[in-house]
Amino acid sequence: MILRKFLLLTLGLLILCPAKNWGQKINGLSFVGTRINVNKEHIDPVKETAANWVALMPYGYMNSAQDSSIKFDLSWQWAGETKRGINQTVPFFYNDGIEIMLKPHIWIRGGVFTGTIAFESDAAWSQFQKSYKEFILHFAQVAKDSNIALLCIGTELQSLVAYDPQFWFELIDDVKNIYTGKLTYAENWDQYHKVPFWSKLDYVGIDAYFPLKSGINPSLEELISLWKPYVQDLKNFSEKENRSILFTEIGYRSIHRSTVKPWDYSVREQPYNGKAQADALEAMFLSFQEKNWWAGGFIWKWFPDHANSGGVSDTTFSPQNKPAEDIIKRYFTNLE
Repeated sequence: MILRKFLLLTLGLLILCPAKNWGQKINGLSFVGTRINVNKEHIDPVKETAANWVALMPYGYMNSAQDSSIKFDLSWQWAGETKRGINQTVPFFYNDGIEIMLKPHIWIRGGVFTGTIAFESDAAWSQFQKSYKEFILHFAQVAKDSNIALLCIGTELQSLVAYDPQFWFELIDDVKNIYTGKLTYAENWDQYHKVPFWSKLDYVGIDAYFPLKSGINPSLEELISLWKPYVQDLKNFSEKENRSILFTEIGYRSIHRSTVKPWDYSVREQPYNGKAQADALEAMFLSFQEKNWWAGGFIWKWFPDHANSGGVSDTTFSPQNKPAEDIIKRYFTNLE
């Protein structure tokens, strides 16, 4: 009986405390929330890339950039965007030794950029801050309960950072009262140097859509050369903040000139160019893989229904069933 209890306890600890991958680069995929519950068929293609991390992204919704209330965990949301979906999904990745970053996002109706959130009065700002705090602390509790290794406390909220930096210092303390894992924040590539609270976090998180202005099909050598000024700036910033740089998002569409405005998803009708996407990702890996101050990153983005995602007529960010997927597999396998 004692032996049986010991074995059950050991098994429980293995489930709750998966092996941590902190000694390796974070080879991550941004895993899009599923409409329904996750199953093993959603996980196997992730494992086949040799990814050792995924980002799970629950969503809160706002009607406009002037809406002071964030709504989340709603009955009509996709399962993967909610607490119930996160809790259901986590064990599938843990069973395959894949770590998780929980990265709550805000979606504003119409796809309005979150960095433009603004209010005309301090009272409205205060109401929004209260709502945002509830949103993040809710998912901090989710991260604690599921023993998630890394929590991102916000994504591209430059206007809120500028309005009241002190709010973030207090929010981070409140998060730490609930959750004891590692923390980051995801700021846009052109705003990360304005964030004043990196010293309170474990990583400098950057949504790394740095523009590399080039022609239709730039060579790897040209792309690597275009990365060099950014690489130096990021190295300097990492040393200044005494924090590793984590690409909380990095990705390219499979179109001509995919590196020129890599954040731009607005123009739908574009010629397919899988080579441009693959070369852009390879240039990124070649530029950063040997840098000890670079923690790794999360490729934007990976859809659960792998067999029906991406492909040679698809011009979205998905690398699936395109040459980019082979690049990811090659570098995820070799990165340590």
